Amino acid sequence: MILKRKLRIIPIAILVILAIVYFCNSVVHFQLHKEIKYYKKYFKQRKNGIQGSYYPLAIKQIPAETIDHLYDTRLARAKSSKDKIDWKKLAYVNYVTEPSYLCNTLIMFQSLITHGTQAKLLLLISPELLDPNSESSIEYNTVALIEHIKKLNTDEENPQIIIKSVDTILKQNDSTLWKNSLTKLAVFNQTEYDRIIYMDNDAYLTDSLDELFFIPDYIKFAAPLTYWFLSEKDLKKAADEVENDDGEPTNLYFYLKQIDARIDKGQMIYNHLPSLPHTLFLDSKDIADDIIHGTPSRSPLLDYVKTRRTSKLKFASNLMVIKPSEDDFNRIITEFLPELINKKDSYDMDLINDYLYNLKYIISEQFMIFRKLKSHFTPEVMVLPFSRYGLLTGSIKNRNHYPMIANDILGYTKIEEKTKSDKIDGLNIATKPDDIKISDYISKNKYIHFSDYPLGKPWQYEKFDDFKCVVDKKNSKHSEDDAEMCKVWNSVFELYMVERNICAKV
Repeated sequence: MILKRKLRIIPIAILVILAIVYFCNSVVHFQLHKEIKYYKKYFKQRKNGIQGSYYPLAIKQIPAETIDHLYDTRLARAKSSKDKIDWKKLAYVNYVTEPSYLCNTLIMFQSLITHGTQAKLLLLISPELLDPNSESSIEYNTVALIEHIKKLNTDEENPQIIIKSVDTILKQNDSTLWKNSLTKLAVFNQTEYDRIIYMDNDAYLTDSLDELFFIPDYIKFAAPLTYWFLSEKDLKKAADEVENDDGEPTNLYFYLKQIDARIDKGQMIYNHLPSLPHTLFLDSKDIADDIIHGTPSRSPLLDYVKTRRTSKLKFASNLMVIKPSEDDFNRIITEFLPELINKKDSYDMDLINDYLYNLKYIISEQFMIFRKLKSHFTPEVMVLPFSRYGLLTGSIKNRNHYPMIANDILGYTKIEEKTKSDKIDGLNIATKPDDIKISDYISKNKYIHFSDYPLGKPWQYEKFDDFKCVVDKKNSKHSEDDAEMCKVWNSVFELYMVERNICAKV
């Protein structure tokens, strides 16, 4: 009898608990709505006068033009005052665990020196490749290549190039090309530098990237986004959000004028930078809902349905601007890596996006910190323009990517004042693929990643003609456009193959 009573009470108790949970959740949701509405209005109306308080409800994108203006301003200040740039505290970083990639570091470091960088050039390398008796060293002549890299130094007492041995983080029972990629995470531990620019070396570098050292100092992590996962529908939603929901101009030049003026006056620019549209990485238009689902609660009952999720838009990990931190690296090694190391098909980019800088949870974390600290809150993350710093070579052959390449601050378009702004199918005329000359954008690109699946990496072929782009004139619907596309694609690889001859001479 007593047992039956208890069994009857259990469902009632569960319903009461769920009702309390629902009520608490509703109260929190209502309060968050009020706060979010208030701070949105506050920052929108007063951002021109705000100095030292950062908008917490957005992830900001920084245009290439702004990066250049910040850099030019910093160089001018260094030239006219005693506030000199301490280049020895800034570094470009490559890592090499496979001997076939070592030549690429030689090419990159040579290119950076040729283009005049004064920053340090740091190579993180597996101990095996430093051993002259290892099989890989003998087969690929790694010792000679490393010596050649060292010879790029012009000052023996204060060498620009530093080679550091790091332990390889290997995924057991993994035969993929990325089995050693977690070794890349060692870049977060290079704390002797104030800021580093990490680059995968299976890429072509056309210029120095020194300007990236001088993005706002409070930013701990900046990288381009995985734009290739986005569809035309995604881009239209993003543009509609900026124009209709936020009521902000979609023309990027509107922002650039304001930002340039603020840089010249020494004012903060963060709140004036274009925001990454929420529709690209959050689950709903209701930010309060996403904040609730992105924040661990005090009750396990509120968290039981929560799992670690990511949006299809993520940070790319082939180029990253990082402020190294011992605390961040310890979290990676002790918390995140043990959880990820045995997961199938999970590598460096997954750790960065699932655990360290998950776009779905950044705004939630920012807002919760802001509620506690107010004006003491500072953002840590920023999005870099992928057209200059994160293009894939495969995008040259994909016309569907051209509108994004032309307008790489997502949700916004670059429309000159004298340009007609009529729209066709919801897209500005300037963003239609047929109106975009891809060579104009490739000429402005500084870092392009070799990614043309199912093609292999260029050094896996004996000669350029083995993978050269050739127009199929019989089946091509746009033979002239395809010929131009092939010409641009080939030009990138031709330049790389010429520079690769430096390794044949070693």
